[in-house]
Amino acid sequence: MEKIISFIIPSYNVEKYLVTCLESFLVPSLLKQFEVIVVDDGSTDKTSEIANSYVESYPDTFYLIKKSNGGHGSAINAGSKFAKGKFFKVVDADDWIVTENLEELIGQLLICDADVVLTPFHMVDKSTGKREIRRMYIDNYENTFTLNQIMSNWKSFDRCMTFHGITYKRSFYNEYRHELPEKIFYEDQEYASIPCCHARSIQALNIFIYQYLIGNNEQSVAAHNQLKRINHIKRVALNTVKYYSIHLNLESSGKNYLSMKIQGILLSYYTTACIVNPDKREGRLACKKTNAQIKRLSPELFQQVSKKFKVYQLFSFLNINKKQYDCLLQLRFYNRLRKNHDRINE
Repeated sequence: MEKIISFIIPSYNVEKYLVTCLESFLVPSLLKQFEVIVVDDGSTDKTSEIANSYVESYPDTFYLIKKSNGGHGSAINAGSKFAKGKFFKVVDADDWIVTENLEELIGQLLICDADVVLTPFHMVDKSTGKREIRRMYIDNYENTFTLNQIMSNWKSFDRCMTFHGITYKRSFYNEYRHELPEKIFYEDQEYASIPCCHARSIQALNIFIYQYLIGNNEQSVAAHNQLKRINHIKRVALNTVKYYSIHLNLESSGKNYLSMKIQGILLSYYTTACIVNPDKREGRLACKKTNAQIKRLSPELFQQVSKKFKVYQLFSFLNINKKQYDCLLQLRFYNRLRKNHDRINE
């Protein structure tokens, strides 16, 4: 029987989390319709041992790929090449899925032919268990949209146009395959930007499937880790800018999408350099060097981000720290100011 969806689980030293992740897939009546591919990225703990126990118990559903350590991106590269499903979705090993929604998801994917499928997800606080919703704000789910329609209504979709919200049709992904960089963090930004900028059809489903664990100090998104790995953010941003500058035949909607994603990556970089970094002068200088590289690669993109950088540069001169910055983001007047700024610079 053809597998409807392949779930790829990049795994590195995740013995504390992997059982929770893999158990969430155990729906006996559905096991023949999907596959779970655990990619052990050179773990030194019991990750492979745990994964192999599921392979032995459910040999037609669970698979284990063992490889030398190459990072999260290399694990996705390996898993996506092995996958046989009509669609595939990446689920990190410290996250899990909503078991009771798996049947509905598979039922919808069985009749779906879109290049990309979007689903809402929850961000689950590790300490409190509180769930924060990330969803689309649209009236008609189960609809198929063009990328142009999504870009015309970006704020209704942007929270799910992410690693956690995206499911790719495997044939589409292979058509526009983008090998993710190895041994760096934040490459999931490239995964969500490329090849999605080529999508001809995108289907929105109102099915919560991904459960994203937050509040773990070991996570790459923790502020102290972003500062430590700021050059990784820079590399991902520049990789995506290079893709933008090379692929001149992209349709306007694809260019707009890629531009929007690049701006998001760069705002993370500016935040880390100008606000999280206690050495404000060092952060500003680093940003200026990065901006110069962007300008050489794509003057068009540089124009789109340079004015936004000036805001972060101002924050740096004012010595705004991360806590103060987070408070600013919550202020209604600041959000209105940001919206007006975006509208002026459209």
